[in-house]
Amino acid sequence: MSVELYYMCLYGLLIIATTLVQQLTSMVNVGIMPVFSSREGVKFSGMTARLERAILNCVIALAMIAPAILVLMMTETSNVNTVLAVQVFFWARLVYVIAYGLNIIGVRSGGWVTSLLSILYLYWSAMSIS
Repeated sequence: MSVELYYMCLYGLLIIATTLVQQLTSMVNVGIMPVFSSREGVKFSGMTARLERAILNCVIALAMIAPAILVLMMTETSNVNTVLAVQVFFWARLVYVIAYGLNIIGVRSGGWVTSLLSILYLYWSAMSIS
């Protein structure tokens, strides 16, 4: 397995871990019965709501980064820079999730921008194949 695919798997595990934390905080936020119900009309607040939004954003980021990584793997054009970009992406997303959950605005935005720049670099690398 390439380093890029490894980090994409780690990122999937980060999304799972974030989902588990969000589920645990939702029980504190609205109580256990609404969590075990259909959740229609249940409104989360605080950390639970922020983590719910962070999860959606993480899934969108996964959908954006996966094609670039797959192109790099299929064309066997992975290099030191693409490995670094994926590592930066992962750690920036970890910072983003933690900062979003804890409502640390500037850090959250920095993590988001850094991860987006990493994704753009991977696309540039994948599409620069000649």
